[in-house]
Amino acid sequence: MELDWLEDFVALSSAGVFAKAADARNISQSAFTRRIKNLEYWVGTPLFDRSVHPVTLTQAGESFRPVALDMINTLNTARAEARGLARREDAVLDFAALHTLAISYFPRWLNRISGAIGPIRTRVVAENFSGCVEAILSGSSDFMLCYHHHTVPMIADDARYPSIRIAEDRMIAVSCPGLDGQPRFTLDGTDTIPLLCYTRDSFLGKMTNQIIDRAGLRARCDFLYENSVGEALKSACVEGLGIAWLPMAAVERELSEGRLIRVSTEAAENPISIRLYRSMERSRREVERFWSYASSL
Repeated sequence: MELDWLEDFVALSSAGVFAKAADARNISQSAFTRRIKNLEYWVGTPLFDRSVHPVTLTQAGESFRPVALDMINTLNTARAEARGLARREDAVLDFAALHTLAISYFPRWLNRISGAIGPIRTRVVAENFSGCVEAILSGSSDFMLCYHHHTVPMIADDARYPSIRIAEDRMIAVSCPGLDGQPRFTLDGTDTIPLLCYTRDSFLGKMTNQIIDRAGLRARCDFLYENSVGEALKSACVEGLGIAWLPMAAVERELSEGRLIRVSTEAAENPISIRLYRSMERSRREVERFWSYASSL
């Protein structure tokens, strides 16, 4: 049995098409097919159902996949250590996180987990919603941290990209205070609402537009400023430019200090959750350790 066979197996289980997987592995399709057959001979049973297109894993293939991933990681690490080239990269956990979560939530959440299981080496890339999804689907991140709401489609493949709910949050409308200590802008009455908004295709933008339409506020909203990053909208709101809908967890400090005031009622708010997604294809000891503890909270 060769390491290449295991890597071919993982490539085909992800691609589902022999030609596509062979291209990704940079070998001819005939050679790729031959190596897959050699692996199946070695295991002693078919690992792929070839009666469907794209091909799918048999029950034996499903059972063998996590073993293959673990063997690949173990063999690569052992080889690197034997050559004196091993680095600590495997101990680094890669996260793709929405900008707002990367700034306002991730450090506090990581500190809580680190306090229980010890120091954790992390690398965080702050992205928009589509960028986060692309990062985990492309295999460049171990985990994805994002908001979730049942009305916004997410990754459908729960087997490859399972998720857990780690917190609840809520979209609320906020305004800075006026000289009298009362909100400078409100949602009450008939006055125009100076709107600070997200890009329409962003997750928080979709949530905000749902709220505005459901609460019947669309006709009163006057667009003033757009930014895909929630922290930028929060700053604009603190400066008094208008009203913004923001996750409550992202404005807790500003609310407690009186720099922002909540101006929405339940009818003009939306509950959202924070979910952690992982890629089963990036399984290694540190990833499994972190996932196991995060799942237990």
